[in-house]
Amino acid sequence: MNDPTGDVNQTPEDKRGRIREIDDALRMLRGELGEPNDDPQDFGDAGQALQARADRDAQIETLENERERLQQELGE
Repeated sequence: MNDPTGDVNQTPEDKRGRIREIDDALRMLRGELGEPNDDPQDFGDAGQALQARADRDAQIETLENERERLQQELGE
């Protein structure tokens, strides 16, 4: 059921279950984002924070795309 590869053999219930998992992951990732911190930081810390934010943004985009694909396959 946790096959993010788009296996065409997934049942509609498998796909709905995966959508629920994606929704949970998106809530968690969006909760991690928080507000940008304007406190002074050294360049290393600022760079790490920027990279972490970019990584989360990429994960969110990937999950949103998978969710959209599964919804299209379900006709929802």
